[in-house]
Amino acid sequence: MSSLVDAPNCYSPGVMPQSRRSPESPPANPEITAGMSTPAHIAYQMTIVANLMAFGTNAENVERFGLSFRQWRVVGSIGRTGPITARQIVDIVHQDKSSVSRAVAELTARRLIRKLPNTLHKASPILALTESGQALYDRILPVWESQAAEHVSCLTDGEQRLLC
Repeated sequence: MSSLVDAPNCYSPGVMPQSRRSPESPPANPEITAGMSTPAHIAYQMTIVANLMAFGTNAENVERFGLSFRQWRVVGSIGRTGPITARQIVDIVHQDKSSVSRAVAELTARRLIRKLPNTLHKASPILALTESGQALYDRILPVWESQAAEHVSCLTDGEQRLLC
């Protein structure tokens, strides 16, 4: 399998594209992985790649669509699955409950999501996109899919299927 970090269209180890690096970010330190075991090094590199690929961590996306990383995870989860509870979002995106709760509060205040009664569990409302939340999701989805395709363009179709 070709390496995500070695392929010409992908990220190099410890190198963040200029558009993602804040002006005050220090340059990457290649010594940080020196002496790491292979499993630790792979886990470290996977974290770097995941962070670089996260839609809501891209400053251009945040500015263009007005959603933080955690807000996008909530909007994206509801947009993909339909109305769900915050607990289900926590399980889907593997973020801590407090982070999801903050995003839900922010998105509710912005009227991008609404809380619906949950007859099975009154303390856990069902979260749904509002009309404006759905419109925002519909605007973001093709951009997100395009960026995701760009991120994995260095992988063969077989390698991409292997990762699914």
